[in-house]
Amino acid sequence: MIYNWILAVGVTIMLPKILLKRKLPTLRQRLGFDIPDGKEIIWIHAVSVGEVKSAKGLLEKLRNENPNTYILVTTCTATGQEEAKRSLTQANGFHFLPIDFSWIMKRWVRALQPKLLIFVETDLWYNLLKAAKKAGTKTVLVSGKMSERSFRRYNFASFFAKKIFSLIDLTLVQNEEHQKRFAPWSKNLHIGGNLKLDATPTPVDKEKWAPHFSGQNILITCTHAPEEEELLDALQEIEGTIYLAPRHPERFRPVADLLKTKQIPHTLWSQIDQKRGGERVVLIDSMGLLPIFYTLCNLTIVAGSFSSRIGGHNVLEPCLYGSPVFFGPHMDQQAELALRVLSEGAGRQSTLSSLAEDIRHHLANPHSMRLGAQKVILNSRGALERTWEYLKK
Repeated sequence: MIYNWILAVGVTIMLPKILLKRKLPTLRQRLGFDIPDGKEIIWIHAVSVGEVKSAKGLLEKLRNENPNTYILVTTCTATGQEEAKRSLTQANGFHFLPIDFSWIMKRWVRALQPKLLIFVETDLWYNLLKAAKKAGTKTVLVSGKMSERSFRRYNFASFFAKKIFSLIDLTLVQNEEHQKRFAPWSKNLHIGGNLKLDATPTPVDKEKWAPHFSGQNILITCTHAPEEEELLDALQEIEGTIYLAPRHPERFRPVADLLKTKQIPHTLWSQIDQKRGGERVVLIDSMGLLPIFYTLCNLTIVAGSFSSRIGGHNVLEPCLYGSPVFFGPHMDQQAELALRVLSEGAGRQSTLSSLAEDIRHHLANPHSMRLGAQKVILNSRGALERTWEYLKK
């Protein structure tokens, strides 16, 4: 009851924002309408882009073993939904996760009768889990992680933590650190590894895209406000073209306005064939294109790590394409990936004040980090197979 009351207050606060953004199709799905129509359902929930990408290999294995099963993928963000439709092509249906009210989830689970419900990394929902268990659905958390902050919160409300984690039949976490945090409340708890480490690169047509790149090229990705301005200021003295990819598409317009205000010569990637010549920044205003830039830029800066409120993003992804990776000091949400990159010499952790000098140092000897990027990928494999073995049991 207390959980539902807190959730209702949160929805009441957020609903006007959803309406103002005119996301009415999304709202219908959030309220539990448009229930997918399928049988023998396997349901995978991945909150956003990073979790969706992590699920790709696992979904392919599930499809190979269950060719006639309806696989449903739910997300909580629009960017996650777009990425799911783009990369999880073997799924049958895509949907925004409904609001976790008990009456909505009961109706959904009763209609779907999923035989397996898989959560990727985080984003567990009590009423969904409760309804699934009542329906006899097997529930699994894969690539699970729990930050120190989340652990303290769960510890404060230990009675609730015990209730929600007891509803998970199999908990597979990324490493020993996360295992210790889950241990007070979880049953059937094992280390399965981090599925992000087993990602595979998307093929890139170098011959097609290489003519758009010349000289020195730097990719800045996953930026949040005000990182765009901070990073552009930090790199003022670095020569070359900067390719800038905000984390969320709703940032495209504000970042374009920022470039105009700062009088920085720029163009949009969507107009790259029509407008080219002398721009300092190319604003990547389309989703799903990062493999092109990982492949053809000299290095990648992964943002979300220069702000303590974000805690970092996936710094291993650029390494899949052989790109050295730079990132900021705030990586508490991706600590394992940061450690792997640094231990293999595939990148460097910098502050805004040291970033330009660190990049100059790398550009004077670029081969070392590129070898490190290849090495970190080779030495990180295995999580998908371990996870699959536990799932089969």
